[in-house]
Amino acid sequence: MRLGIVSPLLCVMGFCVSGETQAQKWADLTMTVRLDGEAPMPRAFAAAAGFCGLANVMEEFLVVDPATKGIANIVFMIDSKKAKLERHQFHPDLQLLPEAKPEIDNIDCAFVPHVTAIRAGQTLLMKNTAPIGHNAKFSFFKNEEVNPMIVAGGSREIQTKVEEPGPIKVECSIHPWMSGYVIVAGHPYVGISDKVGKIVIEKLPAGIELDFKLWHESQNKSIEEISLSGKKGTWPKGSVKLTLREGANDFGNLLIKPERFKSK
Repeated sequence: MRLGIVSPLLCVMGFCVSGETQAQKWADLTMTVRLDGEAPMPRAFAAAAGFCGLANVMEEFLVVDPATKGIANIVFMIDSKKAKLERHQFHPDLQLLPEAKPEIDNIDCAFVPHVTAIRAGQTLLMKNTAPIGHNAKFSFFKNEEVNPMIVAGGSREIQTKVEEPGPIKVECSIHPWMSGYVIVAGHPYVGISDKVGKIVIEKLPAGIELDFKLWHESQNKSIEEISLSGKKGTWPKGSVKLTLREGANDFGNLLIKPERFKSK
């Protein structure tokens, strides 16, 4: 007698599903953020003249590439207040905390990079390659607030333990025009636009709805009115739900009007 092949199906009330767990698939997201209007003229900090050996230290209030109108320092990330991803839902390559320490340097009386993303639990290396001393005040909400003095050529480690509810400002009280931001996230899915406005987030879960949020330090309340790939839309409080397909997901240009940013 021939034995029938047992199908790995579970059937209940006429509906059948596979008894095998389908492997999670993964997605990469890209988009380019551009200013949909006239870019502001870059300005220098008048108070910075004579410090740091530079004629001009430029403001970083709103950095726009003059050739492409790409906006730097825009943050686009999974909103962990809404999308509760557990560690086992991260891509296998991203489940462990990276061993490398993210770095912020003091260069030409500016924090470089201006916006930095780290994972909760990581150690941040605060460097000072400048020929003069700086301090770096981290105004954490949930981690221990620190304000180390960093001598010329020195560095200090900043330890984080838990996720922060929002971007954390970093300031130098010696040179009060200096500021930057740190995103301390409980997940690895944070994208920060580069100097031409490009955002890349890799190895996201595909096929499930994810909550994202958009943030910039000079946003006017929140960035809600946008145009994505030529289609106008509204993202309430800068939030949007996306379901990504497996592989590359290029959303093209994300256009933001100048009035969505505070004037200075």
